[in-house]
Amino acid sequence: MVRRFQQLLLRSGVQSVPIAGVAAADWSPATGLILYWSESVLLLGATALLLALFARRGADPAEIRRAGIRTREVLVIHGGAFGIFGLFLAAMLFMLADKGFVGPGVIGETLAGLPWIALFIAVELAIDLVRLRSASAADLARRVDAGTNRFMLFWLVGFVGGLALVFSGRPMVLFTLFAVFKLLFEVGAVLRRVSAAPAAAGGSAGERAAT
Repeated sequence: MVRRFQQLLLRSGVQSVPIAGVAAADWSPATGLILYWSESVLLLGATALLLALFARRGADPAEIRRAGIRTREVLVIHGGAFGIFGLFLAAMLFMLADKGFVGPGVIGETLAGLPWIALFIAVELAIDLVRLRSASAADLARRVDAGTNRFMLFWLVGFVGGLALVFSGRPMVLFTLFAVFKLLFEVGAVLRRVSAAPAAAGGSAGERAAT
């Protein structure tokens, strides 16, 4: 219960940065989209560090391969995926800037929000590093799967939101779709990951007893 609360608090804290910036500090919706993408890149870096340390502590290479959590593969696949989406987002922002929806203040707003997102992710990473000794390959695989699902969500919401932007001409529509679905996704991912951990532990215990 404590672990679930911590993760929910931190994940919700990250999501609140772009939402609070756009809703309360009058940031551009473009800034919120950039921050969402930046968050995913930082999470990928944190995941890669955990995978590398997990492998260095003496984990079975066959187990790592079966779980699909080899550091280089995850970096190449997920890094390439978010890199491609970054190009898509840049093209979208360029079109918005051409229509006057994105001003020069976006850079300053992004630099103001990014440290807060990095802080939340750093706290998450510190907690995961402490728990890494007791983590299993399945635990890390769930984290990698969350990154895969996050990328799929980006493309789905980006496509639907892009269409909504074209027909409405309002960037806030695209940001609102991102904000709502991203928050729901992150909360759901925490609940699934934490609830799956006891089941996985029970299954491992049963296997050990059988042998």
